Amino acid sequence: MPNAPATNKNKTTNGNTIGSTWGEKGLNKNLLVKIRPVIEGNIEGGQGAQTYDADASQPTVESIFEDAEFTIESQYSTPFESSNPEGRLPNLMGMIQSGQAAAAGYSIFAAAGDPTGAAGAAASVAASAARASGVAGAFSETLNSAQAELQGLMGKSNFTKLNSRQIFTSSNSVRITGSLVFQAWSDAATEVEAAVSQLQRWASAKSLSNTSLIVGALDEGLSAMFPSEIPPMVQLQYGGKTYKPLVIESVSAPITAPMTKDGNRIAVKVQVTFLSLTAWDQQNIIDMGR
Repeated sequence: MPNAPATNKNKTTNGNTIGSTWGEKGLNKNLLVKIRPVIEGNIEGGQGAQTYDADASQPTVESIFEDAEFTIESQYSTPFESSNPEGRLPNLMGMIQSGQAAAAGYSIFAAAGDPTGAAGAAASVAASAARASGVAGAFSETLNSAQAELQGLMGKSNFTKLNSRQIFTSSNSVRITGSLVFQAWSDAATEVEAAVSQLQRWASAKSLSNTSLIVGALDEGLSAMFPSEIPPMVQLQYGGKTYKPLVIESVSAPITAPMTKDGNRIAVKVQVTFLSLTAWDQQNIIDMGR
């Protein structure tokens, strides 16, 4: 009975690992990073109930991870700053704090002793009117009191702990950066070139349509309005933790490096940046170790 033809000739072998064979050389497995695409499932469960399982049809890229960093960044603001007088009357508050307001008051009082100046004449008229109405003493006392208070506010600020309180506004996606080290032990084509190429493909769109959206919509309807396919989501496993789902923001690899006679690079260090699909909360941090 003749052998049946193979049906998996063009399929990627499940569990296939590409990259440098550091693990086979006895390196601690916790020092190796494994990157693999994931498939979003349980969509019918509703928002927040999705699962992200490794795509068995895709290979795993394995490498050494150097200078890796896990960054969480949140945004805070201080909205109370604009609720104080400094925000509403910045020039006046600045003059009071710096002493310019008190100095301006003394300048006006001093001008009253200058009989040739216009300010002195105006001050004299005001003083004469006050004396004629019988309120000169009270008026003078009020001005002196106000002048003393302005002088006492010099060097003071209305900035407090209360109006400087930080208010949480949002969080950025978690960012993971580092260097992937690929080095050929026996086959540069598979241990270096194939691994780097696979990362570059995962960082790129699966396909970008060459057809106009309007033309496509006329031919195929609404589905043609979204003719391109985005890059896959991935998971990153390192040090006993799994980070998922992630997207690859950037892959930077040198094109000049020691090569074999076939043009395959022997050793390269690839700079890579991952972003979490959404902002994370404390539960996501806990789930990393599961």
